[in-house]
Amino acid sequence: MSIEPGLLPDWFLWTLLLLTMPFVVWVLTRINWVALQQRPFLQHIFYIACISLAVLWSIRAGLSSGLGIHFMGLTAATLLMGWPLAMLAGLLSLMLVGFMGLESYAAFGVNYVFNVVLPVASSWWILQWVQRTLPANPFVYIFLCGFFNGAIAILLVALSTSLMLGGLEIYSWQQVYQEYLMYLPLMLFPEAFVNGMVVAGIMGTKPELLSSFDVDKYFSDD
Repeated sequence: MSIEPGLLPDWFLWTLLLLTMPFVVWVLTRINWVALQQRPFLQHIFYIACISLAVLWSIRAGLSSGLGIHFMGLTAATLLMGWPLAMLAGLLSLMLVGFMGLESYAAFGVNYVFNVVLPVASSWWILQWVQRTLPANPFVYIFLCGFFNGAIAILLVALSTSLMLGGLEIYSWQQVYQEYLMYLPLMLFPEAFVNGMVVAGIMGTKPELLSSFDVDKYFSDD
């Protein structure tokens, strides 16, 4: 989801921006900086994730005036690096997209909350639920934590965006449905496919790169 700041009231833009600032500081305190410094391959993953997300977010389609949709890719980033680094990667990618002139910094708080915080949080929560309640099976991980998780992430973003657009009376509820929610099925499968294929590809080649994937546990003969 991408939204132009001109559609939103100033108080809403400022409120989310002010909420974003302390949240980002908290996220920075949750990152294991020592481990990041001592593991060059993790740094490479982080840099590649930032650039990849920025490129992915630059490919977008316009719907209503000032509103566009694009792939998220944050489920795969969360499974790769964990939620703190995924939150930071999303922040830097959003700044990079803004630097490219594709996103307005005036709506930075809104876009960060809806496009980064929500999908990363939901992806991490579903990952934790799957690992607590279901067998440690590689196919369960790929299809639920990768494919299904990606679809849920963009579903949550679409529904929360719709509530914002309708609740703030930016568009009528009929417009929200006809010009946004009606396209939801077309968003779910591509997002699920992108995240699922990235996760499956990494698992099939270098599974140890997935911070959320315990190779010994998932590939155990027990």
